[in-house]
Amino acid sequence: MLRTRVLVLVCALLLSTGATADTVEIDFDFGSSTMNFLGTITIPPDGKINSMSATSILPAAGGEGATSVQTGTAQLKSLMVDMTINYGSPGVARIFGPVIVSQVGTSTGPFTNTHSVMFGGMGTGTGTGTGTALGMSLFVSAHLDCTGLFCVLAGDFPVTIVGTYPPLPGQVFTITLASLNTPGAANVGGTMPIYIPPEYTTGSPFTGTIFLAGTEVSRTYVPEPGSLAQLMPGGVALVALSLRRRRSKGGSQ
Repeated sequence: MLRTRVLVLVCALLLSTGATADTVEIDFDFGSSTMNFLGTITIPPDGKINSMSATSILPAAGGEGATSVQTGTAQLKSLMVDMTINYGSPGVARIFGPVIVSQVGTSTGPFTNTHSVMFGGMGTGTGTGTGTALGMSLFVSAHLDCTGLFCVLAGDFPVTIVGTYPPLPGQVFTITLASLNTPGAANVGGTMPIYIPPEYTTGSPFTGTIFLAGTEVSRTYVPEPGSLAQLMPGGVALVALSLRRRRSKGGSQ
């Protein structure tokens, strides 16, 4: 009976290693990025990115503890931007205030051998012809005010924007990653469009672009649920239990 149980355990472990989808999660700091809004506001210098970060999830190459990646399906999650707008001249028109942008859910796209990932969406999250690409929904919280004689020409202030906004239909953005197989050295670049429909603003759409520039902060190997690393403790326990039962029966005879 022990031999049979061990054989079953070995087969299960071999099957699990043959079907793994282990991943490498890399945390990035995007503090060196820049942004442009409405074609006139560029941050910096028209404000400051206080903090910006995100996590990429890439297919792992190799077995237990792998830190290198391979082609497949990639994901981007936990994008968070905390910035302050400070645009214009005091006494004339100065627009200022905090803006926080956070990703809703996880974006998915194909990861190619050029180490690029395309994300996109049709507004319904059905993809952009790639079959696997999903765009990025964003939660935006912005509170902007204006001071100066010409603020009346700039719009109706104060302006408050709070809400979750789906991807613009047909919206596509691509990020490119480099030095992925060198822990601590990975970096990422790309452009990501921002679009808030006019019904959520003062009558005009709010558009912008984030020019991504990120560097690796940390990385973590994440085994697939049910993979060898996670089955091993249970397998060892099974063998130990079988041995204990066999010895117990042998001692009682």
